[in-house]
Amino acid sequence: MAFIKGKSGNPKGRPRKTLEEKLQKEQFKELLKEFTFSALESIIEIANDGSNKDRFNACKYIIDKSYGTDKALLIEETEDEPITIKIIPKYRVNEED
Repeated sequence: MAFIKGKSGNPKGRPRKTLEEKLQKEQFKELLKEFTFSALESIIEIANDGSNKDRFNACKYIIDKSYGTDKALLIEETEDEPITIKIIPKYRVNEED
């Protein structure tokens, strides 16, 4: 079947979920919430383990979930002071609009 310009290939759209599918999704979400704390503990443990090859990904995950992926991190380091991390928006909103 060839593509016809201006006509949808799926005119009825995505099929609606049944009540059973909606209940299964809610049960799955609740199950995930039960393991959130232990999963976060594991991610923090990986982030703190200097020899773990997934350390960077664990740190990135924590930062992304804490501050969002639309932020940039500026790391400032001096010899006398500890490392300072400043979090700023990547995209600045035009205040004139």
